[in-house]
Amino acid sequence: MRMRLPVFLLCFVTLLIVALSTGASIYYLLLLVMLMMLVTSVISVVLAVMTVKISMDTPRRKLSRGASALLSVRVKYFGLLPTRSFQLVLSVPEDVNAQQSIEVALMPFKEKQFQYEMSCPHRGLYHVGVVGVKVTDIFQLISLKRKISGNQVLLEVRPNVTRIRPIELSSGDSEPTVITRTTEDTASPSDVRNYQLGDPLKKIHWKLSIRKRELLVRNYEESSRPDTLILVDLSPINSMRSQALTMQDVICETAASIAHAQLSNNYPVRMPLMSAHPQEASGQNELSFPRFLDALMRTEFDSPYPFEQVLTLEMRRMQRTGGAVLVTARLTPRIADIAQQLRRYGMQVSLYWITETRRAEALEMMERLSILGIRTHRVDPWDKGLNEANAAQ
Repeated sequence: MRMRLPVFLLCFVTLLIVALSTGASIYYLLLLVMLMMLVTSVISVVLAVMTVKISMDTPRRKLSRGASALLSVRVKYFGLLPTRSFQLVLSVPEDVNAQQSIEVALMPFKEKQFQYEMSCPHRGLYHVGVVGVKVTDIFQLISLKRKISGNQVLLEVRPNVTRIRPIELSSGDSEPTVITRTTEDTASPSDVRNYQLGDPLKKIHWKLSIRKRELLVRNYEESSRPDTLILVDLSPINSMRSQALTMQDVICETAASIAHAQLSNNYPVRMPLMSAHPQEASGQNELSFPRFLDALMRTEFDSPYPFEQVLTLEMRRMQRTGGAVLVTARLTPRIADIAQQLRRYGMQVSLYWITETRRAEALEMMERLSILGIRTHRVDPWDKGLNEANAAQ
């Protein structure tokens, strides 16, 4: 109800009292006109709200973060009386205010089409479109609202991918002991060859060497390349909503960029996402990369488990893991200790710290990890992002 209506009713009551007191016909005529105005307002607004039809569509339903989506809206109503305006409430993928409103003027039985450009600053799934309508009569006395449901468009905003250099996990005897064991199938010797200086004694085929009177070494079938394990910290980020969403975006984009780099070089990748609804993305080559993007787009930062606990659980199934990548917005001494332990297992370990802070103790911890052979990167979400970290590799 608008403020004009109470004033209008007050004038109507005052005029009615004057008409009854004086008995002048002019006042009764004015009362009739005001009554007709009120009835016209009620009928026009009610019919417009009940008969309005809204349809929506967008040419692009899958896009990357930061892009813009164009929403096409068609509005039509079948009321017999004109109205002043239709105020459409739009659900949009914005930072703080997820709803915006626009005002359009319509005539009965005439469809109006317009386009609305929406920015997509954060990754995720969004139901966008008109979620409500507010109709105002031609005299601006009455306004009625109606919710619109079941007609929104599902918009998929995926993380951006930055091209970075992959983590090299080449197999061979020059690799650490753990990785060397996992790249050969010792149960399937495929051939023998002459002994070369530096070959391990355990590979010598002693019976055949005695028979041939020369040292012969077993060749084993090489199994698939070791996995790259990407561990993402999905703990809630305690910050303002807009800042937390930006940090979540950068964490997901960092993980997606690492997965793309490894898959593009045919390194198998596993990425468990331990949120409130756990899931795991895995793949062998670049063709499987879309499932990683989809998983990172849908995941929520609501993990009930501390990241340290997730790392401890994942350490139990790392028999074939050649490289481990830790992506977190928190750097604690416990996380640093686990990274060192993974490095002692013979893995290539990288740590991506998503933060804007430059605390002296944390930077010293990063420096110590770097000295121990762990690749450390500090990614500032509000600066150059992952490009800056990658340049330091």
